[in-house]
Amino acid sequence: MQLTTMQDVLIVDDSHLHRQLASELCSQLGFTHIRHAVNGEEGMALVRQQLPDLILLDLEMPRMDGVQVMQQLALEKLAPYIILTSGKDYILISTLELMGSGLGLPVLGGLKKPLQAGELQDLLARLSTQAAHGKESYALCDAADIRQALEQQQIIPHYQPKVDLGSGQLKGVEMLARWRHPGGGLIMPGSFIPVIEQYGWATELTLTMLEQGLQQWQDWARQGLRLPLSINLSARSLQGSTLISEMESRLQRSRVPARYITFEITETAIADNLSEAIGMAARLRLAGFGLSIDDFGTGFATLQQLTRFPFTELKIDQSLVTAIGHKPHLQAITNSIIELGQRMQLTTVAEGIETQQDMELMQTRGCNLGQGYFIARPMEAAQLQPWAKQRQQLAGAMPPAIS
Repeated sequence: MQLTTMQDVLIVDDSHLHRQLASELCSQLGFTHIRHAVNGEEGMALVRQQLPDLILLDLEMPRMDGVQVMQQLALEKLAPYIILTSGKDYILISTLELMGSGLGLPVLGGLKKPLQAGELQDLLARLSTQAAHGKESYALCDAADIRQALEQQQIIPHYQPKVDLGSGQLKGVEMLARWRHPGGGLIMPGSFIPVIEQYGWATELTLTMLEQGLQQWQDWARQGLRLPLSINLSARSLQGSTLISEMESRLQRSRVPARYITFEITETAIADNLSEAIGMAARLRLAGFGLSIDDFGTGFATLQQLTRFPFTELKIDQSLVTAIGHKPHLQAITNSIIELGQRMQLTTVAEGIETQQDMELMQTRGCNLGQGYFIARPMEAAQLQPWAKQRQQLAGAMPPAIS
């Protein structure tokens, strides 16, 4: 949903002054239907009457507070976009943002009262990005269809650029799986990756993506573009004895140097089969591959993972990158992560850069690389070469290469 298509906003706040201010701001932003509720119970009644495009939800209210409203919305499977508002500290607001998202609600963010027009407009501007990220729920596809898609190589990579935040130079791409369905267009991974994990096909998908990536690397190299590739590696693949040899054989056939390939593993996933995962990770590094800890900052065993696994790259989770400009506590955490990466001589990558402000915050804090919709969306291989040439002109730099 785009901002221009949003018409109906529901302001749920027990303060008359704050309702009036929010109403004026929404009117300035183009909302044509503005409704008010003085508490959560009244707000829920209005939601049931007509689902609004957006709710501005105060957290502190009598009879039914904002936390209870979110819980009730989730229970009744009502999911308008939500912006939380409160006079409380940013840590509490941020905690409840995460709670709402965990309930499956499309929470755009939280704002301290009194509301400011610029901050509200910035959150609303993220609507198109949220939809493009696929943050809404997906219907899972049929396992038999997915099995056929794997066998017929219908699951293909799209490539999201990673750029140097200092120079703007293209430094690599992350490969993201997409299902090019012959009758249903492009299907996003939320509809098929969970099924692939459930049926134990994750390693097969990784090897399929690797094969396609190696072939594409050769095509780009012939055009003078040597790009490091990042490939997601499921935790379920970090077991057994054949994966490394299968990867190495594919690499030898392609003659692509192993240093151009990095496997990304989520930090929350590698704790399940720790000893075997450590052995597999070590073998990947011995084979010359890079190893990245993905979604860093979201798990509970972060520092232990860094000391136990031979990582070469640290990817900062997008929850610590996107829209943290007004959240000092998240900025402090992100600063510490970047400093930790620097001290451990790891390449730091910021995920989820969606605005100029996100970009500047990561630049000033010394993060090495960045990716996100502000830089570029995932694209088909044929689109990458023209994009890279345009990026080269903008950055005023030579094409990326590793000697």
